[in-house]
Amino acid sequence: MPSQYLDGWRSGLAWSTSAAALVTIINMAFLCIAIPRVDRSATGGSEWAFFTGDCKTAKRLSTWLHLAINILATMLLAAGNYTAQVLTAPTRHEIDLAHSQQQWLDVGVSSLHNLRKISGKRVTAWMILVLSSVPIHLLYNSVIYLETGVNYYSIYPALWNDLIDPNHRYTDERYKTLRKSLDRFERLENQDCIAGYARKLISERSDVILIIDPLTPDNISDYTEVDGGDPMFSGVNYWICGQSYHVQMASCDVSTVDAKNWMIRAANTQASAEKRLRVESCLSKRTPGHCRLNLSTSMLAVVVGCNIIKLVGLVVTWLCLEKQPLLTLGDVMASFLEHNDPETKDMCLVSRSSGRPLSWQAGSRIWLPTKSHLGASVSRRRYGVTIGLCVLALVAVSYLLAIGVHSLKYSVHKRLGISDLWHTGLGQVSIDTLINIQVDRALSMVLLANLPQLVVSLLYAAVNGMWTAMLVENEWRSYGMRRKGLRTTCPVGDQRKTYWLSLPLSIFFVRLDFYQDNKRLSGNEGTITTCGYSPIAIIFSIVLGSLILIITIMTSLRTIKPSIPPGGTCSAVVSAACHQPEGNDYAAWGLVKWGVVPSNNEGGWSHCCITSWAVDAPERGRTYQ
Repeated sequence: MPSQYLDGWRSGLAWSTSAAALVTIINMAFLCIAIPRVDRSATGGSEWAFFTGDCKTAKRLSTWLHLAINILATMLLAAGNYTAQVLTAPTRHEIDLAHSQQQWLDVGVSSLHNLRKISGKRVTAWMILVLSSVPIHLLYNSVIYLETGVNYYSIYPALWNDLIDPNHRYTDERYKTLRKSLDRFERLENQDCIAGYARKLISERSDVILIIDPLTPDNISDYTEVDGGDPMFSGVNYWICGQSYHVQMASCDVSTVDAKNWMIRAANTQASAEKRLRVESCLSKRTPGHCRLNLSTSMLAVVVGCNIIKLVGLVVTWLCLEKQPLLTLGDVMASFLEHNDPETKDMCLVSRSSGRPLSWQAGSRIWLPTKSHLGASVSRRRYGVTIGLCVLALVAVSYLLAIGVHSLKYSVHKRLGISDLWHTGLGQVSIDTLINIQVDRALSMVLLANLPQLVVSLLYAAVNGMWTAMLVENEWRSYGMRRKGLRTTCPVGDQRKTYWLSLPLSIFFVRLDFYQDNKRLSGNEGTITTCGYSPIAIIFSIVLGSLILIITIMTSLRTIKPSIPPGGTCSAVVSAACHQPEGNDYAAWGLVKWGVVPSNNEGGWSHCCITSWAVDAPERGRTYQ
């Protein structure tokens, strides 16, 4: 590989292309492995169940796999973002052409404004990179998903002696079946039994036999009905608290149950009567895990296709982009110091800030410095759109959270506090936090689950662009306060290496399979495909988003000293300041500062510029040219 493809600004493209190639190869390898292993009759022809078994193991494996997916996605998207910013960075030729038409371009920031002035080939490449990222945002994180098996179960109150006595006759025929399968049950103390059945979605246990205190005075053989065990019912565990189905259908707060004096309510349906019975221990039926980890080959194929498109765009940009783009403020300053722009001569005090049009008139100007806010460096449109989108997103998420909490409150029949929301967990599946939308096709729910990821990415791009503009302006102002080298992509002399170009699950997909007597239910009753939400994760997102928004606004309101004409992201302002005195030909290579230098013009006015020679601070009220 020739060295020119690995040096300077191309080195970043080389790393980006290598990262994208690695991700593409990994994804293609998994796709090639998965396609022959798809069970088309059982999974609809597009999913490979590569793990089936214990739910704890499946969840742990799912966590690690999604961590790996997010690392790969971050690498791929970072490569695309870097290259997209390279593509929107103008070349010196494009800046000169714009200046000849008294127009300016953005420098040092990723800019949609520049798309109107750069070459059509680069605009096409930019659109390919951006659009190929959308399916990755929407699909990649759900290419692998956990399918959770959930058990229906029945509750059987019984006296131990009656249960093991073959001569004892139950009116309920189910007890005869229980006697034949007692070896599949394990004895649990009350505390363990309560904890095991407190959760509303149970995968590793099913039927439970409640061993009643033998000192119970009455005959309980006919009291065999204990309502509960239906995972589709929000009060699936209400029986633990001894609540009657006919009185209250709320879920049970197991923290209120006294395990040493555990009372349940059983019914005699024939006599329409109920009894409260004291539980001595329980027998719990262990079941094999029914959790599965699936890989969707159809979604992965779309992701791989986008990977290939993005990789082609990166390779073409890396190898075929001929003219060097001016990526950073230092690159632009170095270019203008090496070759002054005649279009901005005698405009040394020209400036641009938000809401004020740029004046292209050459001639003397009076230095009247005024304090301004750092946010003035951001265009009104960028500032308004960024802050407006962030506020709109926070309001929308807060509204949806309120709806979710209200639904959850209705489901559990009690007032909710932060501790209750915390116990719903982060990304934990609960029957109470499922979105009441069920569809036959998983793709719809996958798109819904990952839509917030796309929105957050768009907000990140907007906020990142605003921060980058403020940081570039802050660096621009620093050249009027102290002498330092330019920060460029290819440092020479006293120039410095550039920093990075820019500043570097609350809703989730759910599929539940329902089992009874260790057999998967058929039809619509057997599977639910929907999305779940995590209230505490949404609260964290709102708090973090609000904090970022507040810090951004406060930073934009920070007062900055008027050390140099504002407009560090405007090519015309930077160009006008880079007309150093004759003889200072190598200023771009040295330590530079903006200030006043003597001028040889006939009017006798002094000149302000960026130079490596000695400069004085401009005086307020004086005229410079």
